[in-house]
Amino acid sequence: MTDRPVLRVENLTTRFETDHGAVTAVDSVSFEVAPGETLGLVGESGSGKSVTAMSVLGLVPKPGRIVDGTIELNGTSLLKLSPEELRRRRGTECGMVFQNPMTALNPSFSVGWQMREAITAHGASGDVDARIHRALADVGMPDPDRQAASFPHQMSGGMRQRVVIAMGMINDPQLLIADEPTTALDVTIQAQVLNLMKRLTRDHGTALLLITHNMGVVANMCDRVAVMYAGEIVEEAPVDELFANSRHPYTRGLLRSIPNPDRPREKTPTLPGAPPNMAQLPAGCRFRPRCVFADARCGARPDLLTVGARHKARCWKTQAGEPLTETDRMTETLDAG
Repeated sequence: MTDRPVLRVENLTTRFETDHGAVTAVDSVSFEVAPGETLGLVGESGSGKSVTAMSVLGLVPKPGRIVDGTIELNGTSLLKLSPEELRRRRGTECGMVFQNPMTALNPSFSVGWQMREAITAHGASGDVDARIHRALADVGMPDPDRQAASFPHQMSGGMRQRVVIAMGMINDPQLLIADEPTTALDVTIQAQVLNLMKRLTRDHGTALLLITHNMGVVANMCDRVAVMYAGEIVEEAPVDELFANSRHPYTRGLLRSIPNPDRPREKTPTLPGAPPNMAQLPAGCRFRPRCVFADARCGARPDLLTVGARHKARCWKTQAGEPLTETDRMTETLDAG
């Protein structure tokens, strides 16, 4: 990995104007991803993960808009580019893998036709058929030429997702953004697809921004992790450090909520309460209504500050050096049935 990040996001703020007022879905978010590095962006549904990815790509749907911040790809500010310039970079310097492959593939055209379009739309030359063959072979597709002639509905879910990954990587991007890339797949195919992405990013030196709510995927795939809650990053650390020594109550609760396959009859712990209404955020720390450690300090909003080597947390308690010791009260339990 080099010193200069492939992607640098600083103070990104994305807002949606609604009939009920302004909703800030992403609030002053900052992070970097280096070449060959995988950064996991995790959190519950509605925490702002996907809106962050759409902001990076310039794909925020109306009435949403980026109101503040900086997004740099290989040192170039994406927010200063024209729509046409941004479109060119999306297909060459940055690739995208969406959650559901059937929303990324057109059922009316063959896989090969769609991959050819992904190449030629960006002015590529040379033997396009050879590039399609190689891209499909790289993702483990048997008989790539036959698969290129197939239509998406003729493939299994795992094969379609491999095609989407191949399309995302076909122009050798420096950055790949994957938004819940295995949610629609069964467990066995999930493992195959994740191992495939891990190998491809390692072999190509591609920076990967992986968006997920699955902490098991994070443990297997990521070098660093940024945890989002209510539109902001509440903790960031190397993956081993985060799992061994999480420093925010929300992260601690997420980790305790992972089912234990060795004890299938054990009750499943869950975080108490629910995420806040983004149109009516609580004052001070946004996790305060769900946090057993909340005290008078939490009436003010904490900053994301350093609490250890390469470790940041948005929590008054850990910033003061106080341990999170009341883990037995941090989660509720549900009957496993």
